[in-house]
Amino acid sequence: MFVAVIFENSTIFIPDLNETAMIFKILSNISGLSKLMAHYQTDLASDKFSLTGQTIQIGMVKYRKCVSILAAEAGLFLLINVPLWKSRKLLIPWKEMRHAGYTKIYSEPAVSLIVGENYLATIAVPMQVFYVMKPFIND
Repeated sequence: MFVAVIFENSTIFIPDLNETAMIFKILSNISGLSKLMAHYQTDLASDKFSLTGQTIQIGMVKYRKCVSILAAEAGLFLLINVPLWKSRKLLIPWKEMRHAGYTKIYSEPAVSLIVGENYLATIAVPMQVFYVMKPFIND
């Protein structure tokens, strides 16, 4: 069995699930997702994600069409559900995010946010996601 992993503009074919897990762990470390998980992992149930099938970018890794998002008073809920990988649930408080600038995810306009008081990672979200988040961000 082969698994295809798309990273930036390259496709890597991986012949084993153990190797797939290793690649995802490396991507998690490269992107900063592992740091975000260490600080903001949650097991709170949030059944009412307002946006599903979203593409976000954490660090330089794009999580394509596998993220569900909910902007709530408590913060930004992210459910990252990559196939063949354990789902990741995050709750990032609004006070932990600040606007960093504008960017693009693929060809779509996006907003870049710095997460963490001492910089844990950078998250880029599509503009339509940012409009849902904007009322909660203090920046």
